[in-house]
Amino acid sequence: ILLETVKAFVHFGAFIVTGLFTCLIIATVWHNQGLRQNPRYLMLCQHCVCVTGFNIMGAVVHSLRSLRWPISRITCWILFDLQVVMARGLMITLTLMSISTCLSICMPLHYPILVQRLHRWVALVACILTLLNPVVFTVLACVRFPWDYVVGLDTECSTALEGTACIASALALLLLLVLLIIISYMAIYLEGRRAGHFKRSNSKGRRTILIHSLQMSLHILPSLIIISRHQEALPIAVSIFILFSFAQSLSPVVFGLCCKELYKEMPQFLPCFWGTCGKTSGLRWTKSQQC
Repeated sequence: ILLETVKAFVHFGAFIVTGLFTCLIIATVWHNQGLRQNPRYLMLCQHCVCVTGFNIMGAVVHSLRSLRWPISRITCWILFDLQVVMARGLMITLTLMSISTCLSICMPLHYPILVQRLHRWVALVACILTLLNPVVFTVLACVRFPWDYVVGLDTECSTALEGTACIASALALLLLLVLLIIISYMAIYLEGRRAGHFKRSNSKGRRTILIHSLQMSLHILPSLIIISRHQEALPIAVSIFILFSFAQSLSPVVFGLCCKELYKEMPQFLPCFWGTCGKTSGLRWTKSQQC
């Protein structure tokens, strides 16, 4: 119960932080036509929505588990499924952002054509991958158990996504996404080095790749432990979960606020965000270093 309580509070705190950044990023992109037409920023908005949705669903699920409220078992299954869908969505959008950046750097002439032709199919495949595991195993659980058990009250707020097959498929998808991210960043680094962008005098590109790699490592490694359902001592489990939540909360900052184009638009949009467009028309923000 203590672990579930800690998870509920951490999720709620992360929801507040990521929710604020998500609103800021989405509003900035929405009010700029150039950013709105860039696939990378559209995927960034989707990624931020998934991070925020994952945290609020996690806060709900773990609050129900810590309070031991009697609630319909199928309701708990659906709530946990929604959290898993958001978790898969944020990993898939993170992977697509990496692939998109890789293609725009390595294939700049063909990139617009590829985006125009494939973006609908990519979105369809991403939706299928996001929903496949939760929907399939929840339906199988509904078929396998008696209906009275499925709609019965459950104070532990259990999940239908248990068992070797479910865990193995989730780990396989996560490892596939991690492999695609690693390949994308390796291709970016090799292309940048070939073009002379990673010289000793230019540490900006190397620093950006290092920051992104560190953030994703802190995000992915705890995910492998959590998905595998490996039992840890309470202090270790809490530490892993806090590290995982911290890395997730940094995603909007690392992949959004450090982007030069997005950061340039925020000083113009922030006064309107607070309703003081006329009072702060002369305000200018500067930043000494940008990712």
